[in-house]
Amino acid sequence: MPQRVTRDPSPLRSAALHGGLSVSLLAGLVLAAIGAIHVWGDDASATPVRQIALFEADLPEAASPAPALKARLATAEAPVARRAPPPVAEEDTPPPFYTDATAPAPDLGVEYTNGVSRVLRASAPASDEPAVRINGISVSTGQSWQERRTAKALPPAPVDAVSEITPDGRLPKTAADGRTPAGVYGRPFSNPEGRPTVSIVLGGLGINHTHTRSAIDELPAEVTLSFAPTTRDLQGWIDRARAAGHEVLLEVPMEAYETGTERPHPQTLSASMDAARMEAGLNGILASASGYFGITNYQGGRLARDEAASAALTSLVAGRGLAFVEDGSLSRSAFSGAAGAAGLRYRQADTPIDTKPDGSDIQAKLLELETLALENGTSVGSGFAYPVTIDILKDWTDGLASKGLALAPVSAVTRAAPLAAETADTATQAGGQAPQEALDKAG
Repeated sequence: MPQRVTRDPSPLRSAALHGGLSVSLLAGLVLAAIGAIHVWGDDASATPVRQIALFEADLPEAASPAPALKARLATAEAPVARRAPPPVAEEDTPPPFYTDATAPAPDLGVEYTNGVSRVLRASAPASDEPAVRINGISVSTGQSWQERRTAKALPPAPVDAVSEITPDGRLPKTAADGRTPAGVYGRPFSNPEGRPTVSIVLGGLGINHTHTRSAIDELPAEVTLSFAPTTRDLQGWIDRARAAGHEVLLEVPMEAYETGTERPHPQTLSASMDAARMEAGLNGILASASGYFGITNYQGGRLARDEAASAALTSLVAGRGLAFVEDGSLSRSAFSGAAGAAGLRYRQADTPIDTKPDGSDIQAKLLELETLALENGTSVGSGFAYPVTIDILKDWTDGLASKGLALAPVSAVTRAAPLAAETADTATQAGGQAPQEALDKAG
């Protein structure tokens, strides 16, 4: 006969069995207690029921008095002290207090008849004063964000007066009446209060479409955008940026000391080029689009230290009526001196803001720009279209006005030093000061 094998009880099965019995027993006790309270409980011993309403309601006469909490027209027996609006005639007189018995009924512009609301007056007219800033655009009451954004749009490009058709394509030029692409395509800016200004150039746009759209649509129009020459549909992106009010720079690849694993652009300008080759390379880049007010460097450490190459490049840019904004990443650059000799509208950024794309580092660099603006009157920062940079710039630009600073397009702070100095000397000899308009026109 087979023998029965005795097995040890399973710990898991025992735990499940005892747990189920415990839960069943506890549930039975709770249900029994609820049933006992329901059958033998005394209603008079229960907690009093209180009714709370947001507005007064018609209650039966036998019911308790109408609740006074948040009543539209308070009917509570105890008067509630309320503060009247401050008087206009006597500023030092403290505002009087009144009670519900003497207080006027609140005027909400709505009349209730048998529980049905009826608007008594139209909404308040739109105010000219900015009410709120949305993505860097001040929107007043009665206006839409799209209306304000459209009002800030820049004219379509190209403008025939400051462009010409050449064998290399359409290139910028100085118009017969003296107008330059730097002046025509730059964003107008006024600062009647004379506030210190900060400017931001955000580069690398067109490489990532999502980040490019975010920068164009969400940043204030006063932020200058620079586009990479390898951008697909470059003209379309520039048109979209100008339609949103942004002035535009074109990035020109220049020879660096080290390119790493990155393949250099085929039209990179190098220090070894002669004048003819450099002009051909620059014209090939400039002909890729229209609507930019100037150029900015992409890399360029080796070229920037070569005085002859820097002089040749700045002379070509000045001859086209463009501005040159250096991104501030080049050490021992010769561009500043060469730009002065060529009469080129030029500005070097004070600091890149996101060399380390970290939020705390970017905030520290922006604070540095604020300090420089307060000390020198202007400051310029350059950045890359990282998502963290765009998000931080949105909040930072919204708070500049409260700090006594103005956000200015970078074209407004570019100057041609020799011509401006000559104009200032002429005005000084005449016994006055050089007007700002003359300096702007000279630039």
